[in-house]
Amino acid sequence: LSHVLLFCTDVPGAARFYADALGMRLSDRAQDLIAFMHGRHGSDHHLVAFAKSEARGWHHCSWDVASIEDVGRGADQMARAGYTRGWGTGRHVLGSNYFHYVQDPWGSFSEYSAGIDYVAAGQVWEGGDWPPEDSLYLWGPDVPEIFLTNTEARPA
Repeated sequence: LSHVLLFCTDVPGAARFYADALGMRLSDRAQDLIAFMHGRHGSDHHLVAFAKSEARGWHHCSWDVASIEDVGRGADQMARAGYTRGWGTGRHVLGSNYFHYVQDPWGSFSEYSAGIDYVAAGQVWEGGDWPPEDSLYLWGPDVPEIFLTNTEARPA
C-alpha cells in the first residue's frame, strides 16, 4: 500500500492536523482543493492526501508496483475481471507517478502506481501551491466525471 486519498470538507484543516498531531509535512497542494502529505523520516511524495468535498469519504487506495509496465498489467488484469471503469493510464504532476485507477464496486478507486517521487529524511522539500488546472496530470486520457465524485456523500 503506497497511499490513500480521503475526501474532506476542510483540506487545510486536515493538513494542519496531520502536520501538528502526526508530524507529517506538506508535499504539495492546489489551493484549498487538495493537499499531499509525506512522512518526515523519509517517504513517498505522499502517504495521505485530502481532496475537498461536501462530505467525508474514501477516494482511493494506491498500490505501488515496480514499473509503468506493471501499471498496465494491473489495468489489464482488472479489465479481464470485469472492472473497466476508471481513469488512466497516465502520469501525475504532483508526485510524478504513473497511474491507472480502477473503480471498485463501492464507487471508490484502487490505483496502480509506479515511480512516485521520494522525499528523503532531512531533505528540504518546498511544498508548492499549484493552480488546479496544472496539478492533476501531465498526460493521459481526460478525467472522467466519476473520478471527481464522492460516492459516499449523501444528497441533501
